[in-house]
Amino acid sequence: MTTQFEHNLENLKSKLLLMGQLANDSLQGAIKALVEGDSVLAKAVRLKDEEIDDLENELREEVTSCLSTHAPVASDLRLLVSIIKISHEVERIGDEAKAIARCSCKTATPDFHQIPQMGEIAREMIQDALSIFVEYDEDKAKAIWTRDLEVDQLHKENNQFCQSLVEQDPATSSSVFEVLFISKSLERVCDHAVNISKETVFMATSRDVRHAPEFKKSALRKELE
Repeated sequence: MTTQFEHNLENLKSKLLLMGQLANDSLQGAIKALVEGDSVLAKAVRLKDEEIDDLENELREEVTSCLSTHAPVASDLRLLVSIIKISHEVERIGDEAKAIARCSCKTATPDFHQIPQMGEIAREMIQDALSIFVEYDEDKAKAIWTRDLEVDQLHKENNQFCQSLVEQDPATSSSVFEVLFISKSLERVCDHAVNISKETVFMATSRDVRHAPEFKKSALRKELE
């Protein structure tokens, strides 16, 4: 028979996954608003961030209640701690989506260079990170960490592209810097997806790989060479 505590845990997991899906949808909407110049969609993305924030607050309160009422240990305790940490990462993704949506109303350049590709990779990484939370797969987690290197490279290319545009026409600097800001936001989104996957490794195995040498970017680059 399912206990009340087990029922609460399932509700918490469902709420976290809903929060993650909302953040991912917000990111998709923000990129679409940017590329299509859709101010109505941009406003909808900014409003959705409030819903994501509310879900994070609800999760914190409910996890605190579970901790104080049931005094969980071992895997259940790791799950509750991970839910708090992952929900914060998801909330930060929502913040970055809101920031991109805000920029979409100010960016006049017709050339977004690698931004759409970065956005698609970021969304895939978030979705994969959420799926790992549901069904643990360490190989899939490591694939997320290596994809983050691909995004870093695209961000570097955007830096070079924006620099060349400003050199050719300094008058474009305002719009160009908005593109660079968006590129950095997407790079951060991918870092949050990596953090979610690493936290899930801890939840499933009790191994803290956040600062493990073999999982640092320099080590992963060498492995891919």
